[in-house]
Amino acid sequence: MLLAERGYSVEIVDRNPVGADTLSTHWIRWPGVRQLHEWGLVPELENSGCPPVRGVSLDFEGRVLTGVPRAGRAEAVTYAPRRTALDALLVAAARTRGARLRERFSVTGLVTVDGRVTGVRGSGPDGPATLRARLVVGADGRNSTVARLAGSAVVEDRGTLARSLYAYWSGVTEPGVRVVFRGRRGISLWPTHDGLTVVSLIFPPEEAPGPGRAAEFYTAALRAVPEVEQALKGGALVTGPRAAAVRNARRHAHGPGWVLAGDAGHHKDPVSAQGISDAFADAAVLADALGAGLRDATALDEALAGYAATRDAQRLAAFAYTCEQAELRPFGADFLADLGRTAADAQATGAFVNTFVGCDAPSDAGWLGESH
Repeated sequence: MLLAERGYSVEIVDRNPVGADTLSTHWIRWPGVRQLHEWGLVPELENSGCPPVRGVSLDFEGRVLTGVPRAGRAEAVTYAPRRTALDALLVAAARTRGARLRERFSVTGLVTVDGRVTGVRGSGPDGPATLRARLVVGADGRNSTVARLAGSAVVEDRGTLARSLYAYWSGVTEPGVRVVFRGRRGISLWPTHDGLTVVSLIFPPEEAPGPGRAAEFYTAALRAVPEVEQALKGGALVTGPRAAAVRNARRHAHGPGWVLAGDAGHHKDPVSAQGISDAFADAAVLADALGAGLRDATALDEALAGYAATRDAQRLAAFAYTCEQAELRPFGADFLADLGRTAADAQATGAFVNTFVGCDAPSDAGWLGESH
């Protein structure tokens, strides 16, 4: 979208049709929503039926903090869209600005000339095709085909630290984001499209249920927390739970004629719900970095190096912090005591909620503040 509106010729290829679903934490924290505002896409997101999320309720072992996050003098409204709607909206925006799209097109190889990537080979409904380009952007997720074909090196790998299950519920009247931590488990509720609520459970890998037991494990874990059971009272599970086990890893971001954006180059556990915001940030930084960089190979390589440096500067603290949170260590007595004092102070509670959402905070490194 951003490259097309700058006048570049852009071809999008996707092995799936527009609006296909994908594993996702759904919730877009404030930095991502702010980016959508800058792109003028928030009205379209709301028109798609995605409810605004205003309130936040955070429950740490019974210490509860609630509030409405603010960015300056305004409410920091966030959203938790289904990816079927969000991705279709973004594709439509890109096409409106001039980008072309090939759906159901699978990339099978990279075209290289003298060691430089100059396009892709693949196959779609019209048969095999070779597409030439000055730059190939791999924005194809944590199992990136472009990263694999380009031989992008993994520069840090913390492994899979937590697992999660999520499903959709009807009849749940939770109006905002609600997060409940008990022991080494975390439960999150977000209102999403079609009057549904996405309910996520995160837990240590050693608790992973055996084959065929995911639904039983998921519902039992939710019902074991009285506050969550009450929130789900009168609700109905309308889908089976989807499982995710995300490896915390980052790759080298670029090479001659290719670059990675979003999860393709840098992915981490969903506990911090930063993936969508990070992908938006990568898109903005990459589009800005290119500038006139496509004029020649030297300028392009310099632009990509600048993008990679900015990406790492923006992500490294958040990556380390997310990995720490994904270990799901029990909360310490001092932290819980601090939370009790914070809950009794309206100004402190507001600051805590703002940090959780990612607005008016010195860093977007994590949800819970440095005291944890």
